[in-house]
Amino acid sequence: MSGFALPCFSGSAYITNQGDNTVSVIDTDSNRVIETVKVGLAPVGVVVSAINQRAYISNVDGQSISVIDTIKNQLVNTYPIKGSPVGLLLSPNNKTLYVADWTEDVIYQIDAITMKIQSKIKNGKAPAGMAISPDGKRLYVANRDSDDVSIIDTNTQQISQRITVGKHPFGLAINRSGSELYVVNVMSNNVSVLNTTNLKIQTIKVGEHPYCITPSKNGQLLFVTNTQDDSVSVIDLAQKQSIATIKVGEVPEGISMEDKTGNIYIANWGSNQVSVIDSQTLKILTQIKTGDKSRAFGKFILESPSNKTILN
Repeated sequence: MSGFALPCFSGSAYITNQGDNTVSVIDTDSNRVIETVKVGLAPVGVVVSAINQRAYISNVDGQSISVIDTIKNQLVNTYPIKGSPVGLLLSPNNKTLYVADWTEDVIYQIDAITMKIQSKIKNGKAPAGMAISPDGKRLYVANRDSDDVSIIDTNTQQISQRITVGKHPFGLAINRSGSELYVVNVMSNNVSVLNTTNLKIQTIKVGEHPYCITPSKNGQLLFVTNTQDDSVSVIDLAQKQSIATIKVGEVPEGISMEDKTGNIYIANWGSNQVSVIDSQTLKILTQIKTGDKSRAFGKFILESPSNKTILN
């Protein structure tokens, strides 16, 4: 077995701007936009890979996936896909790209290097956010118009179960151990916490029209964007309740945690900016101007691999 060392670089946030068909690249050390990359029509979803050195972008109106080289911050190519791709997710080994197609009600399984479609999995209505177990064996999909979460066996590529949650589930996240899945229910104004072993659910109230969610670095808190009251709810997982509300920009949507500092980054669709929250003090550190209608739906922060060796 051989290995190679990935180059060391600063972390970067890739923010999809649906209104001007671009991606703003933010250096998370300086919190400045260092590049703007033109992609397809109406980019929404994003997922990044330090191993593949790629950022994958779903263009919902362009019916395509754009791929950005994260070393050069340049567009590699844009690949057509039927329907309206929204949610994006990579398998734990970074070899498979999952694409949730909003109008076709399917999940595409795509080779993350060649971008060839490998399979198509029929799903619930209007699939959006996705999460995957640490071992890559179970794929979780939020079906907005079915009010449930599909659990897909990635080996058989079949739905093993569908779990009813709140109304219009959209954003998903999973904890590091894979023991809990967090589901944001837009129309119920709450978060469902699903125990992935016994499939029992606890419900936590948040703000108006919540959208996306991310755990804190230590896994003790959850941060949830509330689109209709321009805020982020902070949930204490031990207490299973909201303990703080932080005002951010207008119509906050996508949210991700930067692993080096633990800072929380929020894309504000209404004010065309990214808010940065210190996860320790729960204070706003800065606001970064981006493009038009920033959404950044997915895991949008690329971490520095710090010369980590990848075995193959």
